[in-house]
Amino acid sequence: MSLPFDDIQSSLEEIEFLARSPNRIRVLDTLTAEPMKRHEIEAGTGISRATLARILDDFEDRGWVIREGKQYETTPVGNYVAQEFTDVLKRFAPVPGLNEVAQWFPEEGFDFDLGCLAGAEIIRPARSDALAPTTHITRRLRTADRVRVISYSHLSDVMEVCWRATAERTLELESIVDRGVLERIETDPRMLDHAQEMVESGQAKFFWHEGPIPVTVFLIDDVVLLCLSGDEGAPHAVIETSDETVHSWAESIIDTYRCEGEVLDPRLLTE
Repeated sequence: MSLPFDDIQSSLEEIEFLARSPNRIRVLDTLTAEPMKRHEIEAGTGISRATLARILDDFEDRGWVIREGKQYETTPVGNYVAQEFTDVLKRFAPVPGLNEVAQWFPEEGFDFDLGCLAGAEIIRPARSDALAPTTHITRRLRTADRVRVISYSHLSDVMEVCWRATAERTLELESIVDRGVLERIETDPRMLDHAQEMVESGQAKFFWHEGPIPVTVFLIDDVVLLCLSGDEGAPHAVIETSDETVHSWAESIIDTYRCEGEVLDPRLLTE
């Protein structure tokens, strides 16, 4: 049911009151932890005495804070406002970074709540490192014990690291690729040799999927890397997260494409 206009207006006024002042948010959040004296709030937030006095007066007028003696504490309404507003801020936290890379999202997006990417690290190319996303993937791989990946693109630097790590028996690899990547391996003798050696090491398993794979996802130990490549091969950006929901999603989508795919023995490609 839609909210009446008056309810929307009054709600926006309350939201605007907090949103236009980070200091108000900090004071309210600080007071939800425990009652405090004014000088304790000042020391904990770094807000000037005069500004803090105005904020506390405003909160008292709104019924969000009460004063008992020299101590201030939040009321039930104040606690509610602080919790709800903090939740909104957390939900919006990933938006600025995601706006910069959303153009490379899979066509149908990701099948999880984007709020799960709050706190995720977004790696993009920089002037000092134009290949920063790929460099980040290879850096992660060098210290990994187990990797699962589905991909519609081939990254030679990534395969090189996987080849060395499996040959040294420090990495266990499971890779699911589509026909395009398979054809790329078939036409490159060096990659084909590497793939064969990886299988022979007993540390790597390859699967290929007849249909298209919509995303490139690395599950490196407990970390998920979402590679944003658009229609191209090399990633324009990488999103790294340890969020449990995203991790479960990554496990699920990798399992799905592995079950739908066929085991690939690179030695058969030369016959």
